[in-house]
Amino acid sequence: MSILTIDFETRSADDLKAVGVYHYASHPTTQVLCLALKERGKEPVVWMPEDVLTPEVRFAAQASALPLIDTSAMLSMIDGADAIEAHNAGFELEIWRRVMSGRWGFPMLPAKKLRCTAARAVVAGYPRPLDQAGAAVLAGEWKDDQGSRLMMKMCKPRKPTKSEAASDPDRVLWWHERPEDIARLAEYCCQDTRAQESLSLALPELTPQEQSLFLFDLTVNLRGISVDIDAVDAIADATTANSRRLTSEFQDLTGLDSPTQRDATLRLLQDMGVSISGLTSRDVDDAMTEEDAALLGDDAAGMDPKAMRVLEIRKSLSRSSVAKYHAMRRAVCEDGRLRGLFMYYGASTGRWAGRLVQPQNFPRGAFGDVDWAIALFQAGDVEAVELLYGDIPVVASTCLRGMLIPAPGHDFIAADYSSIEGRVLAWLAREETALDVYRAGRDPYKVAAAAIYHVAYATVDKAQRQVGKVAELACGYQGSVGAFSAMAASFGLELPEEEVKEIVAKWRASRPRTTAWWRALEDAAVAAVASPGDEFRAGPVTMSAMDRALIIRLPSGRCLYYRDARMEDKEMPWGQIKPVVAYNGVDSYSRSWKIQYLYGGKIAENVTQAVARDILCRGMLMAEAGGYPIVMHVHDEAVAEVPEGFGSVEGFEALLCSQPPWAAGLPLKAEGWRGKRYRK
Repeated sequence: MSILTIDFETRSADDLKAVGVYHYASHPTTQVLCLALKERGKEPVVWMPEDVLTPEVRFAAQASALPLIDTSAMLSMIDGADAIEAHNAGFELEIWRRVMSGRWGFPMLPAKKLRCTAARAVVAGYPRPLDQAGAAVLAGEWKDDQGSRLMMKMCKPRKPTKSEAASDPDRVLWWHERPEDIARLAEYCCQDTRAQESLSLALPELTPQEQSLFLFDLTVNLRGISVDIDAVDAIADATTANSRRLTSEFQDLTGLDSPTQRDATLRLLQDMGVSISGLTSRDVDDAMTEEDAALLGDDAAGMDPKAMRVLEIRKSLSRSSVAKYHAMRRAVCEDGRLRGLFMYYGASTGRWAGRLVQPQNFPRGAFGDVDWAIALFQAGDVEAVELLYGDIPVVASTCLRGMLIPAPGHDFIAADYSSIEGRVLAWLAREETALDVYRAGRDPYKVAAAAIYHVAYATVDKAQRQVGKVAELACGYQGSVGAFSAMAASFGLELPEEEVKEIVAKWRASRPRTTAWWRALEDAAVAAVASPGDEFRAGPVTMSAMDRALIIRLPSGRCLYYRDARMEDKEMPWGQIKPVVAYNGVDSYSRSWKIQYLYGGKIAENVTQAVARDILCRGMLMAEAGGYPIVMHVHDEAVAEVPEGFGSVEGFEALLCSQPPWAAGLPLKAEGWRGKRYRK
């Protein structure tokens, strides 16, 4: 097979990080500076557009022995390759689509030939960035750091000098474009193809299934989703005006310039007698909650009203979801659709991550039907919004999902898998009593509460059900008192530690097969690392170690990789020193490549979420084949955009829940809706 590695260098007045590749590639200022092409085992060559390859640039290229090729040779290499590989290949594909093909009329790059070393790296358990992935696999070729700094300088406009501005006052954009710098940038581009090929040689290929999902991801990202841009503009303008008004009030109250002055605001509040040690959302909520409790207890003193108002303003202005309106404005393409919202294999389990407006962390909202609130925003009646719904940022956050709409003449049909992780965990652990709860259509949170409080299922009240819900969500992956208490706090629950210990113990007693499976997973991982090449089973998953990687094979056949797996002694939270499996992986919080540790509950969590991802992937592909084009997927939910009158919610749910052959006995259920605005 002939494999061609390619890499573009571009420049634009558009901000790639802020707007995404689809908006960036279509921007009129976006230019291709060069394209490096490397056939497997050969030295790279460079193609430059005619408007870049001036006589001066050609001379600089010849002086540096840069291997330039003409357009005919470049197209011949593209056409003759069996596979075309790039790092973050979606960028190359979109630049080709919008610039090379759309602007200059070159034949379209065939997506079916496309392969991505970034995708292959993350699937194999390595970091996504080229330099980090290369270092992790000990690749023979490395990124050019000096060239990278030059690229960052040349990819965006610069300020003109005074003499330049005076000599050409009508010119809008000025660039770093000395001929020798362009030639040096092309050398950097060539080295990137060497580094990509070196990484590629060290990585396993994607399975045919994962390659098809990678291409499906490109399709969904290109398809995009429509935005109600008029409503976005109205709400963004209203929230901006509200922020100015609150900031002005804050200045009058405090004498400070801005609510973002953390230390000064904190000192001021403490001087006012407020018991507060930080200004996180949780800190502010706790301080305000303490005040409410004091008032209910007839505390005559209470909080200084001025301090309470400072806290209210700080809380109102700290809602990050409001910034998503401005992100939508920036990133929406010329046809009114947002594209590039999803990152393939964004988590080590294979689940997607969000990009740009990140629909994965849209707030749930304070109320249900948002249509009237949106209409009031669009009418400019902000006073009515406040009167009917309350704090403007809260209302804006609640309306955020509704900004995503189907194209004219179309509907959204969406469905969310019901309790998918609970179902999958019970199925993996062969916890038949828990599976029977789902098969019977009973509420698993009420069942858990009934076991905890020793009451009949029918008599479980709302407060007890909430405790059952926390137990189900916090305890399934070996969570104990700390995990339960932290999750309980997020639901507004506070329970004594002794009661939490008893709840955790009762939950575990009701799930003997699950607790046994945690131990089996940990034992299998330890045994696999100790005996490379041998295979060990823990329920429906198997583990083995090869080339210092712990490999977990899922029921679907897909594998999870834990790189540089080895045994290390680690102190447990309860003080015991215990040998555990350590590995190198991408930390989910810092995104850095660092040492991490495995235990039974963590493996159970990874495997469960990975299986839930495989269920979603199959469901989305089945829906696509059934005529339901997927435009969005959020956690365990899929959203299709269909013509009015086409299909049904029930039909969509059935396609999502079609039983994979490897998941016999797993009770799947999805709950859906049809409508004109995205909602929860």
